[in-house]
Amino acid sequence: MNTAVDLLYENAIELLHSLCTPNGILASTIDADNYKRIWARDSIVCGMAGLWINDSILIAGLKDSLLTLAQQQHPLGMIPSNVDPHNKDVSYGSLVGRIDASTWFIVGASSYYLYTKDETSWKILSPAIEQCRIYLTASEHNGEGWLYTPLSGNWADEYPIHGYTLYDNMLRQWGEQLYTEINSETVHKLESLANKNRTNFWPNRAATTTEKYHPDAYDRLDFDSIQHFIAFILPGNFDTRFDAAGNALALLNTELNQAQKSQISAYINGLSSEISKTLIPAFWPIITEESSDWVLLKGNYSYDFKNTPGNFHNGGVWPVWMGLFCLGLANNGMHKEVEKIIAAFTEVVLINEAWNFQEYINPLTSSLGGKTQMGYTASGIVFMKLALLK
Repeated sequence: MNTAVDLLYENAIELLHSLCTPNGILASTIDADNYKRIWARDSIVCGMAGLWINDSILIAGLKDSLLTLAQQQHPLGMIPSNVDPHNKDVSYGSLVGRIDASTWFIVGASSYYLYTKDETSWKILSPAIEQCRIYLTASEHNGEGWLYTPLSGNWADEYPIHGYTLYDNMLRQWGEQLYTEINSETVHKLESLANKNRTNFWPNRAATTTEKYHPDAYDRLDFDSIQHFIAFILPGNFDTRFDAAGNALALLNTELNQAQKSQISAYINGLSSEISKTLIPAFWPIITEESSDWVLLKGNYSYDFKNTPGNFHNGGVWPVWMGLFCLGLANNGMHKEVEKIIAAFTEVVLINEAWNFQEYINPLTSSLGGKTQMGYTASGIVFMKLALLK
C-alpha cells in the first residue's frame, strides 16, 4: 500500500470536513474568485467522494449542497453554477451558462437518494431533477440525444472545448443511468445514448454508417492514432485531443475491450515520455501561440489569463480528474497504470513544500498552481485511494 497516499488521504478528509457548512460543501476555505461558495460541480464531486467512503459528514454536506442548489434553480430548469450561502447571490455562469451544473446535480441527487433513501429530501430533489432533464433535452437543440455545449460552457470555462463534448455527454449518460435506477424508466433511450457515445467518442473501423454522427468526417479519421476517448465533436470535425475529465467519466461508465485497454495504456506511457512523469493533464496536447485555437484561448478568461502552456486547463494536471481517471482505470482492471500515476503524483507533492491542495500541477515544471485548500483536489486524493483499493 502507498503510505504517502494514506497520509495525503488523512489530510484530504480533514480539509473536506472543514469545507462542510449548514448550507453545503464550499469549494475552498479561501475567500477569492467566488470559491467560498456552494458550487454545483465542486460540492457534488466532494459529496460523491463522501458517499463512496461512507463518510457521514460529507454525505450530510452533499445533502445540504443539493438542497441549496435546488432552492435556487432557475425557472427554466438550470441549476446554479454557484451560490453564495450568505447573500444568496446566484450565478448560472458568467460569460456563458454552465451545462455541467445541471448534469452534476442529477448525478449527485440520484446517487444521494440511492445511497440514503432519504424520502424527505427526495420530495424536493426529484422535481428539480425533472426540471433539469427538460432543460437538458432542450439543450440538445435537435432532439437527437446529445448535449451541445457552448464555448466555456462547462468546468473548463477558459479553454476552447465546445460542441458535442465527451465530458458533458458522458456525465449526462451517468446521471440518466442513476435516475433510471430510481424510476424504472424504459432503458431504450439510455442504451441508444450509450451506444452513440461509445461509437463516436472512440471511433473505430467497425462502426456502421448509421452509428456514425457524421460519416464523411468519421471516415477521414486516422483510427490507428486514436488511443483514448476523444474530447469533442463539431459539425464536420472530430477533435481527437485528450480530455482527462471526459475520459474519467467514460471509463467509469464503459467496459473497455482488450484493444482499448492496450491503446490507453500506450497513451499513458507516451505521456510519461513527453513530460518525464506519469501524470495525467486535464487536456493534451498543450495549446501554444502557434496552435490553431490559440485565438480562442488567449482572451477567454474572467479574472486574469491563466492558460499559459502547462498551466490551468492548458496542460495542467488537476488531481480531481486524475483521481477520477485512476478510479475509471481501476474499474477496468488497469491496476498497474493506476499505481504508476499515483506514485508520480505523490512524488511531486511530497517534495514540494508549498503543497496546500492546489488546483493543479504544471507537469513541465512540477510547480503548483491555482487556488489552495481546494475540496476538488482533496476529492481527487480520495478517488486515488479508492482506485488503489480496487
